[in-house]
Amino acid sequence: MNETFQLHSCRDSQRISNIFMIAVVMIGSVVGNGLICLLLIRFKTLRTVPNILIANLAAVNILNALTNMPLFILWYICKVPFLKGRLISWILVTWYVLFVYLTVFNLTAQAMDRFGAIVHGLHYYAWKTKKKAKVAVLFVWLLAALYTYGMFTLGLDIDLGDAPVLVYRMTYLKIFGRHFIIPGILVPFFLMLILGVAICVKVRNHRKRFSTFFSVKIRFGNDVKTARTIGVTVLAYFCMNVIPMLLHNLMRRRGSWTHFLAFFLMKLNSMVNPIIYALKTPRFRRALALLLKEPHGQSEPNMNSI
Repeated sequence: MNETFQLHSCRDSQRISNIFMIAVVMIGSVVGNGLICLLLIRFKTLRTVPNILIANLAAVNILNALTNMPLFILWYICKVPFLKGRLISWILVTWYVLFVYLTVFNLTAQAMDRFGAIVHGLHYYAWKTKKKAKVAVLFVWLLAALYTYGMFTLGLDIDLGDAPVLVYRMTYLKIFGRHFIIPGILVPFFLMLILGVAICVKVRNHRKRFSTFFSVKIRFGNDVKTARTIGVTVLAYFCMNVIPMLLHNLMRRRGSWTHFLAFFLMKLNSMVNPIIYALKTPRFRRALALLLKEPHGQSEPNMNSI
């Protein structure tokens, strides 16, 4: 009877609307981030260091949309009876949290890249390579995995029987999860804030000096535009992930509409990132137009601006 009720409860109007919202975000995330990856595959001139990091974030968003979002529908909205128990809950919650830290650490790497390009200029350009960018991507994945699975070793001994995934998740958060939020999420964001302030100071102090050198001015202008795009991406993540995450700690009523909305905003961010790139980077827009015009051609988008 309980199993029949759980499956039937997934069909009421509120749950159907919630499923529809998540499905729209899932499709939008896969399509939007997939286009970002496709553009870097098609156009060699887009394979710059900052764009390699952007492509990694797009890949993270795609994997998150294809795995965590469908699973979220099952264990949170529909509360299917087979997603419960110690092992399944540990695997699902750990996998969910892994993508949180993948995003945070990748955004940190992007902020550090822009700091190096703008503050250290030619010295950074002489040092950075695409190979080092790929090493940075690998480091992001290793660091996120080590941090996440190292943290969740503390949850291996937690046994609530056949409790659903949401109950295990709340227990993990209460016992040890919240203690890792400050070093794993808030500290990187404070670091990004400091780097952002340093970039702003550098831009303000050196804009006039660079204006007399046309080629340097173009490069510096492109770096600043890229930094602004990443800054908007970081701000969007903070508003749509960190704030809802903090609200989760304050909410007493689980499963309410506001509780779902906090989860929804976290997932919506995966779809927002490609929109930010499209709005803030004309070169991505030109590349997309060229891809639609010549999907198998050899032409490259204009390099004069990002």
